[in-house]
Amino acid sequence: MSNSELIGGIGIMGFITPMDTEDTYAVIDPIYGIDGLRNVDTLEDLNNISYDRRRSGMIVGVSGGSVYYRLKNVEWSGLIEDWEELDLSKITYIDKERPTGETNGLNNSFNLLFNPIPGSEHIYLNGLLQDEDDDYIMEYNTIIFNEPPINGMKIKCSYRTN
Repeated sequence: MSNSELIGGIGIMGFITPMDTEDTYAVIDPIYGIDGLRNVDTLEDLNNISYDRRRSGMIVGVSGGSVYYRLKNVEWSGLIEDWEELDLSKITYIDKERPTGETNGLNNSFNLLFNPIPGSEHIYLNGLLQDEDDDYIMEYNTIIFNEPPINGMKIKCSYRTN
């Protein structure tokens, strides 16, 4: 009998990962993975990222991660102007912030301390990741849930801000 059988566990061999190892570009997507970060070799390669893999706010490293670019929230033209260079020294990561607002089954509006970079927020309701548009919308630093959270539910948000 193995040790895992004694404690009721199972043995797992191999990689557990939410991403396709063939990816060479950013993977901030519920289908292809959350918060994966990929690099491309040149600026021109940014625009070779296929349309189905592009998401507004996605971040891609160029030249081995020496410079990072974010895809703007615009209609994409296929030009370098679709991307903005990031100054990583000015980006702050906020983890597990509890937004202000009463969780009473009536209130659906909750405020964060800062304005998240669009598309960078991860909002959890009782530990479950919420989907933008399906479950909530963001207006600057305000989370507006489509349905008010039930009395006593816990809300946490992680995001990037600059």
